Amino acid sequence: MKKKKFILLPLLAIFLSSCMFDTDDDGLTNWLSDQGMPSNYKVQTVTVGSLKPVSAEVFQDTRPKSAWGVGVIGAVSGMSYDLALDFALDSAFLDTLKKADSASSVLYLRLIDSYYQSEYLPSGILPIEEDLNINVSWILSEKLSKSEFKDLGEIYDTTWLRDLESWKAKKTADTTISVSISKKDSLLVLDLPSALVNDVRKNSGNRRLQVRISAPEASTIYRFYGPGHEKYYPQFFMVAEKKEKFPKMFDVYRAAVISSNHETCSDCLVLHGGTFDSLVVEFPSKPIMKALSDFYGDEFPNPQGDGNDVRQAVVMAQMTFYRDDSKGESQLGYPIRVDVGSYADSADTVVRRLESYKIDKPRILESGHPNMVFYKGDSVSLQVTAGMRDFINRASDGRSFKMMMRLAYPVLLDKDTVFYDRVVGDSDTLEVFFPHYDYARYDFTSIKEKSATLKLWLASKRGDKKDEKAATSTVREGK
Repeated sequence: MKKKKFILLPLLAIFLSSCMFDTDDDGLTNWLSDQGMPSNYKVQTVTVGSLKPVSAEVFQDTRPKSAWGVGVIGAVSGMSYDLALDFALDSAFLDTLKKADSASSVLYLRLIDSYYQSEYLPSGILPIEEDLNINVSWILSEKLSKSEFKDLGEIYDTTWLRDLESWKAKKTADTTISVSISKKDSLLVLDLPSALVNDVRKNSGNRRLQVRISAPEASTIYRFYGPGHEKYYPQFFMVAEKKEKFPKMFDVYRAAVISSNHETCSDCLVLHGGTFDSLVVEFPSKPIMKALSDFYGDEFPNPQGDGNDVRQAVVMAQMTFYRDDSKGESQLGYPIRVDVGSYADSADTVVRRLESYKIDKPRILESGHPNMVFYKGDSVSLQVTAGMRDFINRASDGRSFKMMMRLAYPVLLDKDTVFYDRVVGDSDTLEVFFPHYDYARYDFTSIKEKSATLKLWLASKRGDKKDEKAATSTVREGK
């Protein structure tokens, strides 16, 4: 292998201080031991600036999602969310309904207490008062045999969700509901249109009823418990009136949320909170390999052997992007954590893994966590340690470096140095994160326009070179 003159730059070659590994040097020692490396290995940093992605693409996730635990309906932040419900109507009730003088129906959706009654909910969110224009479409099956009717509850949710992707309603109707929601309210009551009731009551026998409710002009979204919460599930209430009311409540078998994207810019890198939208950014290997070659004096990547280059181990890697919060839209007003994943080899298959997050306590106490948007500053820094470790080791096959980003939960305590919800004292819970997603939108288009910076903390496996001296420093932003 061709050797280059080894030049150690003091500003680049610095020890990783204990602040990145809890409170003392034991953190670094333990990490090196876990990696099978002597604890006296030097940890040095290399910074690769002016990185431009070769590709950046948002994958919008608008597939139907099960609302087993939590459901939403309405519109916000360039998205709308429809509610789909699946019911079984038995022949005995339909016979009674058919003979009734009149009939009516409502749908009860129990609002989520932990959201609408939360002490952390901004004061401007409630009350909600609006005339909610809804569209109700439905599919009423032909008569079902007893066995078919019994088997309705055994349909796999995944099968039903796939069918919802090609929803073909047989009937549809519009109606308007006056909504008033405050912290004291617990129900969203939707009077279903008479066209639906009349269509149902003229039928007999066992039937399956699927209903889809849309409110694309809503001023917000409404959050409710799904069928997985005992006593809180959506309920379809139909009343047949003759001489006296004959009510019956139909419990939903399953519920789903169908989302629609209304963004108008096809080239913009917009992520939505509360969904599984993902932004995948890909960087070329050449500038990263050149920076390593210049730093170590060795040729990168190593073209010999099995293709795995393990001359150094990545202790930590951090990618910093420019950001502009003014292009985003937040409902709750709290910072939002950005989750990151990297692509790595696993049994000859490339998989995507979520990255763990290592805490830099002094930096966080001074200026907060770097992995948040809707926050002070104009950058977001994301740790990509596992992915960069795999990438450097295997870069000889010509691969590029890929990472994924998603919007996670809002952050209540932006300078918490543990960074997870936990019990403190005897029973009090310290909530670091708001327990519900902010259905926000964030425009990351600047990633294509502004260069990124990669910082690597590396433990060299080249052995102890006594003639090399590294300057020591505290690893902190701007230092």
